[in-house]
Amino acid sequence: MKDFPKNKKNLNFSERSKSQIDPSKSILKKIKEIQIVKEIKKQQESLSNFKEALDKSASVIITNAKGNIIYVNDDFCKISQFSKEELIGQNSRIVNSKFHSKEFFKQMKQELNQGKIWKGDIKNKAKDGTYYWSKATISPFLDEVGTPEQFIAILTDITNQKLLEANLSEALKNVRDSELEKNEFSSMMTHELNTPLVPIRGYCEMLKDTGTFGTLNPDQLDFIDKIESNAKLLERLISDLLDVQKLDMNKMNFIISEFYLEEFMDDLRENNKHLMKNKNIEFNIKTPKNIVLNSDKQRLRQILDNLIKNSVDFVPAKNGKISVEVKLKDNNIVFSVHDNGIGIPKEKQSNIFKKFYQIDTSATRNHGGTGLGLVICKGIAEGLKGKILLESEFGKGTSVSIYLPAPQIKTSFPQTA
Repeated sequence: MKDFPKNKKNLNFSERSKSQIDPSKSILKKIKEIQIVKEIKKQQESLSNFKEALDKSASVIITNAKGNIIYVNDDFCKISQFSKEELIGQNSRIVNSKFHSKEFFKQMKQELNQGKIWKGDIKNKAKDGTYYWSKATISPFLDEVGTPEQFIAILTDITNQKLLEANLSEALKNVRDSELEKNEFSSMMTHELNTPLVPIRGYCEMLKDTGTFGTLNPDQLDFIDKIESNAKLLERLISDLLDVQKLDMNKMNFIISEFYLEEFMDDLRENNKHLMKNKNIEFNIKTPKNIVLNSDKQRLRQILDNLIKNSVDFVPAKNGKISVEVKLKDNNIVFSVHDNGIGIPKEKQSNIFKKFYQIDTSATRNHGGTGLGLVICKGIAEGLKGKILLESEFGKGTSVSIYLPAPQIKTSFPQTA
């Protein structure tokens, strides 16, 4: 039997059937292709806009993995003073100022090779040999296995800022040097001023000694007493100035030793009794027994003497009261001096520990003072790792407390709430 010839019509029908199915798929494919092309164009436009904005706002340089320049924008050419032709193909070291250490670039490279963005300040060198600073953000472009194949650096000029910082740093150094010279000069001058006071006070004692110069009349004795009294005031002022200078220069020495608190407070009472007697002030000291402290006895005494003298100056002429109390509180040993004096207004309490500060009232003007006493007390307290706190109510009195850390206590006693 002969084979039937192939039916061309049937074949064409089959092919036509396929072509009737394919157009719908082809249309979908074309739509997708158009969408992809549109998306690519959109992304290209976004990238173009981004690049344009970036070029207008910062210097841009792109290098390959070896650091050879493959792109620079006009802003980078302007600040580096190289043309694009001079830069493309060159290694980025062409602008290296050699200001930064090898370790600086090693750390930068290490971070970039790990795929991290590096940020920092870089000092570069322009074509004419001048230097400029840039705040840099360098980002690595990674290949499919995570290895950097390109680097893009976005640089913002901060040369003026760096110059300002350098000038400011130099000015601050000059101020510190000037302050140090001033402190050293003041220290020398106060020391020299103190020298003539020794013979002045010595001669006052000799003049009052009847066995040396004979008996003086009342007026002569009064004059000598005034000379001696003013010499003591000057001596105290000089001593305060010296202490302030030592504190400013961190040269105040502290001699730490063990001593009995009760004995220390008894001496404090005896040495200040004469001040209370002159104004009929009620003077009380409250201290626990069997306590040994490990601190600077003389400096602690200096604080308390100063606080007591302040209280003596400002308690009322009648019914004046001063008390000194020692207690343990919040892991500190606390020395407090209370008085029923004129007190300090709230608005002026924040300035009380500033140098040469005087509360501008007639009462303080009558009593004088250098305005350094509380500054010294604060400095000594802090030098002993403690602190000083003031509580006062105008017209009702003042309380100043020195807090010293508990480790300075060798024998403890019950805490006070």
